[in-house]
Amino acid sequence: MAQDNRSFESTLHDIVYSIDTGTGLKIIRVTLYVLFLLIIVMLYTATQFRGLTSAESMDYAQLGRNISLNGGMVTKCVRPASMWKMASRNPGENAQIGNHPDLYHAPAYPMVLSAGFKLFELMGIDPFILGEGATSLPAEQWVIMPVNHLFSILTGWLVFALGKRLFSREIGFLGMTIYYLSDLVWKDSISGLNISMACFFVAASFYTMVVSTLNRRDRKSLFSWVFPFVLSVIFSAIAILTRYIAIAAVPGIVLYAWLMGGRFRGGTRFALVFIVLSLLMVSPWLYRNYKVSGNPLGMAAHTALAETARYPDNSFDRQLHPEFTASEVSAQLKTKWVLNYSDRYDSVIPGLGGGILMGLFITTFFYRFVRPQVNYLRWGLALSLLLMIFIAGFFAESSINMIHVFWPFIVLYGLAFFYILIDRLDLGVRIYIIGLKCLIVVLSILPLLLTIAPPHATPPYPPYYPPIISQVSGMLNEREVMCTDMPWATAWYGDRVSILLPKDIDAFYEINDYKQYISGMYITTITKNKPFVKQLLDGPEKSWLPVISGRTPPDFPLKQGVSLNRQDQLFLSDRNRWSSGEDAAGGQQ
Repeated sequence: MAQDNRSFESTLHDIVYSIDTGTGLKIIRVTLYVLFLLIIVMLYTATQFRGLTSAESMDYAQLGRNISLNGGMVTKCVRPASMWKMASRNPGENAQIGNHPDLYHAPAYPMVLSAGFKLFELMGIDPFILGEGATSLPAEQWVIMPVNHLFSILTGWLVFALGKRLFSREIGFLGMTIYYLSDLVWKDSISGLNISMACFFVAASFYTMVVSTLNRRDRKSLFSWVFPFVLSVIFSAIAILTRYIAIAAVPGIVLYAWLMGGRFRGGTRFALVFIVLSLLMVSPWLYRNYKVSGNPLGMAAHTALAETARYPDNSFDRQLHPEFTASEVSAQLKTKWVLNYSDRYDSVIPGLGGGILMGLFITTFFYRFVRPQVNYLRWGLALSLLLMIFIAGFFAESSINMIHVFWPFIVLYGLAFFYILIDRLDLGVRIYIIGLKCLIVVLSILPLLLTIAPPHATPPYPPYYPPIISQVSGMLNEREVMCTDMPWATAWYGDRVSILLPKDIDAFYEINDYKQYISGMYITTITKNKPFVKQLLDGPEKSWLPVISGRTPPDFPLKQGVSLNRQDQLFLSDRNRWSSGEDAAGGQQ
């Protein structure tokens, strides 16, 4: 009996010791850290997310649903410009509206979303039903947000792993913490865009290449460097298929691999194999685009013409017969690039993380680290960052925000140089050193603290109010097609094939008479809130002014109309489809 008591006491002592100094203490620390992270994620989401706010995020969401339902990369958000492209490729100028292939987006992110939607379908739950009084679909809260949060969390772990590998465990841990407390990380995560996913795969491709080259340099087993090399190829290909502009990361990875391998020690061969394998992995999708549209990137490159002087806003996509020359495009893009960065300079590079760590990161280029891999990786990152800044300037704001994929590396290099400065100061007193480290963390997370403080985010109306969008879309059956100034929203919240409002009413007549019969037209504040004289009376929207004001032309096919939401919006149709819900809709014109 005494032996049993001693055994029990010994076991209890081991447990207490483990909790105090051993594995148990590590488990408690990790658990508390994870709980802290989850609190940050939930707090940010609860205060800032009120539904999807951008056209691009809704476009990705509806693509994911279409993939989950029919397995194809087809879209219900149909643009006149892509109709033009399809009509020029198909026999009989068939615009293929009912089963319209998407030509604008890379496929990886919608495929990931479709897997989440499919999971709910297997559980017998429909995540696309808008609940009473809800302003967002369950799919946004239980699939889109968790998927993006998961990629953000995994990227933070990569920050820790890379920091520990290149610098020290302390820098890796502090870098991970700052990353998790960065406002731009969670802002990208709740946007519904593919930036968080692209950030993870770009960071993963750099990290696995670092592991591969270091293991190869240290003459470890063949598997220990070939396997991470293959992973780096796979991750870089997925990054490109998540967002095309992520291809800017490939030259940086190649430069790092070449410098680490050495010009006369197989470095060139190492780099060329990486390039060839990456291109082979993305080539099936590029071939699909070429086969469908005649361009490996589909219509993605044409989006550079959006928001130029000749094609303000999305007017290029509204062209049914776009005409442009190479010289004209070149002039427009040069002007756009300059205007993009003159307008956004303060929020692009200096704005990353409040500018503190970004300033330290830039300063590291005037300092030589002891470890060659740290220097080589820095030059690879610089090359990729400059390429992405250059390319992104020709596209929309979401492409410029792709610069955020370099934030994990900026955090690590900025912290590493900060630690070097502290060592050079030779303060001696430990409390001063701790105070400086706390200061850099506070300055870095200040944007997050200010964001989650009141006032909080509000619903994205105007123009997006899911209950009205769902109500209007429900007036048409699944086989009917509508025309609207926000087809991405009606395709997502209403699950209806929606054609973007053409440039003018003549193009509408052409589509309705020769391409696709249109059963309804939904006009929102996107059009109605445009400047009256500059846009509607004497500008590019003047042909739509009679329709918007309720004085439709005699030959206009949609004779019946109803005003919605205190006349903020207008729905026109070929017949009265709303009599039973007239009061809810706001009354008939």
